Amino acid sequence: MPSAAVPTPKDRNLFFAWSTYTTDYATYAKWYDEEHIPQVMDAPGIVGAQRFVIADTKPLPGVNSLDFGHLALYELDGSAQGFREEVKHKLISQEMVLPDYMVQPFKALFLKSASEPFYSEQFASAKNLDDRHLFFAWSRHTGDDEAFARWYDEEHIPQIMSAPGVLRAERFEVSEVKPLPGVEAVDQGHLAIYETTGDLQGFREEVKRQLISGEMVIPDFMINPFATMFLKPVSPFFLANGA
Repeated sequence: MPSAAVPTPKDRNLFFAWSTYTTDYATYAKWYDEEHIPQVMDAPGIVGAQRFVIADTKPLPGVNSLDFGHLALYELDGSAQGFREEVKHKLISQEMVLPDYMVQPFKALFLKSASEPFYSEQFASAKNLDDRHLFFAWSRHTGDDEAFARWYDEEHIPQIMSAPGVLRAERFEVSEVKPLPGVEAVDQGHLAIYETTGDLQGFREEVKRQLISGEMVIPDFMINPFATMFLKPVSPFFLANGA
């Protein structure tokens, strides 16, 4: 079993908040880690939070590589509705104040799980998520949803789970929870998230090898190109109060 510092929500939901800023990074990071994230650590459903930026890893060939800026990822257990209402309340009441150096509007996204999580053997021995790196793969497809889900869960994800450093993989879709007021809601389609320990280079090389060798075949019902992001952590994983 992983450490208590590595949560495994039963009903995993996510909130992404991408932002850019006009001040120096140290000022921005201090505000995020010491003021902003702590303000939501007692919101309903919150499990933890972590900040990321685009990694130096070269994009995979043939993809649409996205960069929306700095990412704050909030892990939730259960519907994000209560979390949304609490954050909205704090913003409207001005209990939560966004500094002038934050560029508006934020890009944001509420997600709900669309699959069971896939765990590697490494996940069981994980002590924390501080060095968690991420690979996001957004996609759209034609035809039958069941065929798409079956291919992803029974063929595609198991192939990628063999890549170096993989801890966990899970599929997500856009949640029914209404976006927060004033944000730009992002919808790139279905999202598969792969979490790795350490640098993503070995992960990239193995996925590229499988694609080029023909070992990994992308079905005709997948609409190309995939939209992707490689992300590296710039904060520890902040565990919520009581999580």
